[in-house]
Amino acid sequence: MPMTAEEIDAFLAEPRLCHFATMDGNGHPRVRPLWFLWRDGEFWLTTRREARHTGRDLDSSPRVAVSVASEDRPYRAVIVHGRPEVMPPSEDLLLAISTRYGDAEGRGWAERASKEPDRVIMRLKPETLLSWDYSREGTDSPKGTVR
Repeated sequence: MPMTAEEIDAFLAEPRLCHFATMDGNGHPRVRPLWFLWRDGEFWLTTRREARHTGRDLDSSPRVAVSVASEDRPYRAVIVHGRPEVMPPSEDLLLAISTRYGDAEGRGWAERASKEPDRVIMRLKPETLLSWDYSREGTDSPKGTVR
């Protein structure tokens, strides 16, 4: 059964890794774990445009998918599809993303990341959003919701 908007917000507020999927120039899928921030119905992510494959992948195919799932039963998950907007990093957003995963570690990481010349922020407004919560009855075939 799909989660409500409030349940999605609460689920994505927890410090989980997302799985960020792109297609490379040859049409092969590539998935990598990333830190993220869910704010006002959008994912905020960060990566390096040149040092990571992400930049090349987005240049060849700008559509992405993001999956966030619980580790424990009953499983819950959110999957979105869309086209991220790539923008220069801001110190505030780097800190907002990184400190979700530990304040001291996040601050240290953000300080180093802000000095990387190819560091970017990606804003992903979902074109589609699917969610489910297997703790509810009738979740054998989760139905998607568009938010």
